[in-house]
Amino acid sequence: MKRISVSLVLLLFIAIISGCQPSTNNQIDKSKNNTKAQPNQVTQTELPSDYYPLTVGSYWEYEGMGNEFAGFTRKVLFSKGNLAQTTEDNGGTVSTRIFETTDKAVKVIYFSGEDYEPENLLETDFSTNENDIILQAPIEAGTAWESKDNVRKSIVATDAVVDTPAGKFENCIKVESAGPNSTIYQYFKKDIGMVKQEFISGETLVTSTLKSYEIK
Repeated sequence: MKRISVSLVLLLFIAIISGCQPSTNNQIDKSKNNTKAQPNQVTQTELPSDYYPLTVGSYWEYEGMGNEFAGFTRKVLFSKGNLAQTTEDNGGTVSTRIFETTDKAVKVIYFSGEDYEPENLLETDFSTNENDIILQAPIEAGTAWESKDNVRKSIVATDAVVDTPAGKFENCIKVESAGPNSTIYQYFKKDIGMVKQEFISGETLVTSTLKSYEIK
């Protein structure tokens, strides 16, 4: 009887120990099911250039309020590689800008305040004289960067709704440019570009709102 009792106790003890041991197969299965992507493996799906199309022939007209030069037209004249040259007419002057687009940003690298007969500067050895970042990746609320003249820019929203004479645009990104004496808000719609701009300084409000456009 004692031998039988001892044997039963040993068998029970072994059964308990075995039941407490984790299954190697279960561990492998769980680790597979709980695998998470590392932060540096996240793939960005939207580029800054998606919100600032610069195809040759594209055209935007803006209705202005609060200032006689708030209304203007913008057109893409030339492009070469990742560079594009635009002309902008606000009724008082005609200016030229050259934009550079990368996966990380859209920025102005050249500016001329008066250029009434623009030539294709992209075929010349023009010298960059600007470093004004318009949009920077990633396209998400909280993205911030320093632009020219120590102006801090940031994406403050990605779901803004903007009513314009050209239509109602949803899911716009809203960019804030905070200067020492003024704040500028710009709203960009994917595949269209800037649909509205607001300049605020004290009690002064100047707006430029999209009236018509054509994307080539």
